[in-house]
Amino acid sequence: MAHIIITKIEASDWSEIIQGHFRAFQQEPFQQLIHGEDTPRNQQIFKERSLKQFATQSNSIWLKAIDTNNGRKIVGVVNYKLKPAYVPLARPELKMEDMIWLEDVEDKRILDVMFRDIVDRKLRLLREGHIELDALFVLPEYRGQGIASQLIKWGCDLANHLMVPVWLEASTMAHPVYLRHGFVDIEHGHYVMGKWDVEYYVMRLEPKALEVKVKMEN
Repeated sequence: MAHIIITKIEASDWSEIIQGHFRAFQQEPFQQLIHGEDTPRNQQIFKERSLKQFATQSNSIWLKAIDTNNGRKIVGVVNYKLKPAYVPLARPELKMEDMIWLEDVEDKRILDVMFRDIVDRKLRLLREGHIELDALFVLPEYRGQGIASQLIKWGCDLANHLMVPVWLEASTMAHPVYLRHGFVDIEHGHYVMGKWDVEYYVMRLEPKALEVKVKMEN
């Protein structure tokens, strides 16, 4: 029986995290497009990009769920980006020549078009202080045990303390999970381009309260 604890991710965890990410998203088209096929080369490319973000994004919180009954195996991961005060989001750039994990030029063109549209939607919608649930996965063999729910609850509790909403972009696979946690659909995107069929939802969770009653003591 699994015994799960949630703790912070360390730099030494990233090889295991990347391997788990590819396993968790092997049926998710956009993840295959944005990270490529599961090969040692693409794992290394993704690891280097992730380590750079891990070391430079001071507003980013990475957490892991580990099974202490299975050698402290990393069975789930979540990333939250804290943006409690509204500042216009910077536009992330992804040039076609940087898509070194993709070999097909047509795939690169499709990702370029899709990425620009996804970013445009995000910049248009996210105009408030918030917490962004940026990444979440649980290994296939550990699903259905409430691990994803605990990782989601952690961020939602933090957002309630900060009195800001949580925003995220959900795949069709994850969409029902977030609905159960009270997230609502804001917009729906669907792209059918070449061999790719990518569908996702922009979702938002309102904080429980925007003010806190203070109990006065004598």
